[in-house]
Amino acid sequence: MSDRTQLAIGRNMISVPRIAKRSVEVAVITGLSALAALLILGLNNVLTARSGFTAGFELWLQFIRRSDILGTMILTAIVAVGYITWQRDNGGSGGKR
Repeated sequence: MSDRTQLAIGRNMISVPRIAKRSVEVAVITGLSALAALLILGLNNVLTARSGFTAGFELWLQFIRRSDILGTMILTAIVAVGYITWQRDNGGSGGKR
């Protein structure tokens, strides 16, 4: 079993160690979670007429800089990547083998 895998970046396929690919996947999932939080907090401030999107952005910065929030986001991303990898390695179709 090879310890290298392919990482797709644009139209290029790059051979990287598996741990590097998993790290990139965790970073992407964490970034998407942060973006979702930004949209929720920003739109909440706009729709409730508290101030505006810039105040929502400031609120998001305060939220995202908390170590417990970052730790939870990263831990959730690690669990998600681990589960998807485990499912992929075990056939994951749910059918009989």
